[in-house]
Amino acid sequence: MEQWNKWNENNTLVPTVPFVPKLRIMDFRIEKYNQYNLKEGVKYSVCPICSAKRKKKHQKCMMLDWQTGIGTCQHCGEVIQLHSYKRNNDKPTNNISKPTKALTKKPTKPTITQFNRINNQTLISSCKSFEENNLYTFLVSIFGHIKAKELADKYYLGTAKHWKGATVFWQIDQRKQIRTGKIMLYNAISGKRIKHPFNHIAWVHKVLKIENFNLEQCFYGEHLITKFKQIAIVESEKTAIIASGYLPQYIWLAVGSLNNLSVNRCKALDGMTVTLYPDLNAYGKWCEKAKQIEERLSIKFIISDLLEQKATNEDKQEGLDLADYLIKHNYKQQYMSKDMQNLDKMINQNPNLLHLIDTFGLELR
Repeated sequence: MEQWNKWNENNTLVPTVPFVPKLRIMDFRIEKYNQYNLKEGVKYSVCPICSAKRKKKHQKCMMLDWQTGIGTCQHCGEVIQLHSYKRNNDKPTNNISKPTKALTKKPTKPTITQFNRINNQTLISSCKSFEENNLYTFLVSIFGHIKAKELADKYYLGTAKHWKGATVFWQIDQRKQIRTGKIMLYNAISGKRIKHPFNHIAWVHKVLKIENFNLEQCFYGEHLITKFKQIAIVESEKTAIIASGYLPQYIWLAVGSLNNLSVNRCKALDGMTVTLYPDLNAYGKWCEKAKQIEERLSIKFIISDLLEQKATNEDKQEGLDLADYLIKHNYKQQYMSKDMQNLDKMINQNPNLLHLIDTFGLELR
């Protein structure tokens, strides 16, 4: 999958490789330079994640960018940080932990009494009836049936009866506990939220009328976090899903609203390098919040101001986000083979075909 870092005369993102957005790196110093002991200065190297498990162990499949400190594997898709980091205000220590420990540092585990959960069956029963889900219909219009179903399964996209066509965004933490679900209503054609005659947002625990429910929110998509894969955070759940479709080499999380980027929620990311993609007009606020969080946790934030620098005044007035720019590119034409496009047309004519493909795990050869 190609990445995005250039703009054409129409102010539209153009795919190129590698992805190097203009970034602001917070107040960190390098703790261990070249923590994987790769050959310094080269553009290509073996992948420390997958090369040892492959027959072609010496194939140079990882692209290295020493300026940003990021390596991207063209085989397994993993994104690694070449160096480990410490905050500048950290006290020096003689016991420097190994790089892998910095990446796999476990977040503080909440006790059972801290928050309530939603039972698994409630989630399972919602992950169906996609033909009645407006947001899913919009995803199909962008990605086609196969990719839309893949993304829906990946993020446990739910369908709610609270409003006709409503979507459930389930918040599932790293321990696979269901904190709650946010119910929202979208326009199936434009993909925009329905805000009139009122803002259509509700919570599963309130709709189910669960008494004395102690809510402790987590990142949307938190259940997807793995050891090595680079984390990227956006504001809205819809944007996280769409970005995951266009840029699957990152794990895309969402905070749900502008003010939800907090220390408590970021405990799940302690010890990691995280890239933030704030919506237009939110860059300054997220820079401020990131600095406050870095003072409390061992997180290195990289903040992209790509949208802020390139957006028009009209874009800023509308408060566009990353997804609004990504979907300007025709995914079906640019990233789907002719065979996949033909298959998508067949599913349009006979939706039962998707059910057969999903049930029997069929693949296009």
